[in-house]
Amino acid sequence: MIGFAKILSSIFLILMFFSCDSNKVFEEYIEVKNTLWKKENRADFVFNVVDTTNPHNIYINVRNTGKYPYSNLYLFVTIKGPNGNFTVDTVNCQLTDKRGKWLGSGIGDLWDLKIPYIGNFKFAQQGKYIISYEQAMRVENGLEGISDIGLRIEKSKQKN
Repeated sequence: MIGFAKILSSIFLILMFFSCDSNKVFEEYIEVKNTLWKKENRADFVFNVVDTTNPHNIYINVRNTGKYPYSNLYLFVTIKGPNGNFTVDTVNCQLTDKRGKWLGSGIGDLWDLKIPYIGNFKFAQQGKYIISYEQAMRVENGLEGISDIGLRIEKSKQKN
């Protein structure tokens, strides 16, 4: 019975450690059906901004399998603000090091990588924002090996 109590308390401590993420403002993953990301499949992340005075860090999260055939992932990233204005950017997400080893953390054949996109970004106004990703790899039949694509927004530790 003592062993069960130790296991239960250890699990509780681990959950508490991972759930205490005070910097996170928004985080969401969108699953890529059958790990085959077609050009026409756009990932839209919708969130509300309240804090326009403090800077934020924006990250692109990528989960890929070992079957992903490239060392990088090009994305078209669109940020649309509450007033309808938008910007479009082409982003190169490096998924491997120079030797071809997957970056990020991995379990089995699944790799999870948090890629810095914009640091110390101040949202111009409060309201609903949409950040969209489109894969820009120019693969005719779909991009194999991407299982999830995500967005994370954190409060920046650096104050401007």
